[in-house]
Amino acid sequence: MIYDYRMYTLKPGATADYRAGVKEIGLPIRQRHGVTLAGWYWSEVGALNQVVHIWGYDDIKHMEEAKHAFHTDPEWTGKYVPRAQPLVESQKTWTMNSSGFCPIYPAIGDVPADGTPEFMKKNNMVFDFRVYTFKPGGIPAYMAAAGEVALPIRARHGIKLAGWYYGDVGDLNTVTHIWAYEDLKHFKEGKDAVNADPEWAGSYLPRVRGLLVAQNTYLMNTSEFGPVPE
Repeated sequence: MIYDYRMYTLKPGATADYRAGVKEIGLPIRQRHGVTLAGWYWSEVGALNQVVHIWGYDDIKHMEEAKHAFHTDPEWTGKYVPRAQPLVESQKTWTMNSSGFCPIYPAIGDVPADGTPEFMKKNNMVFDFRVYTFKPGGIPAYMAAAGEVALPIRARHGIKLAGWYYGDVGDLNTVTHIWAYEDLKHFKEGKDAVNADPEWAGSYLPRVRGLLVAQNTYLMNTSEFGPVPE
């Protein structure tokens, strides 16, 4: 799959209204044109009024066809755009790839028609949303270390991977990795446990040291319709 990774800055106080418009109109329109929701997050700590939504497509051809389909859908132009557009201050978008260990969430056609599917139920999870910039050529080595060492360390401390993406079009040499915690208490305890794990300092950090140029992190929430790892 490939991913349309979109970061929007909203007008102050507009997040709730924007989220409601996506849930009621924007998401159903995309889903009926075969687009998969891979992530939907809004900022809690860091740069505020930020929304990140990540949309999955089978390939470039599917992305082009599906985007044309929903952009010309009468409900998109007649209902969604007039509702959402006035709430947005600025937009950034990237085309991203994912790693082999990144979770893939089911499309709307893969879930039961009766009731709300498990991955769309309201939850209290918080997300450590991390954007790293690497030296040119550093991503493959980082990806290998993440999959082989960092992911198992975090997993044994109850931390789940919600998403792992790297730039293909847009800002290159960037990786976004999103880690799910049960709540704020788990967020603190889980991070402390990882940092104190002997394998973290002894095996993982030596493999990635020297690859990074910059790190940015946000504490994010998701919505009741945002997919979460089980």
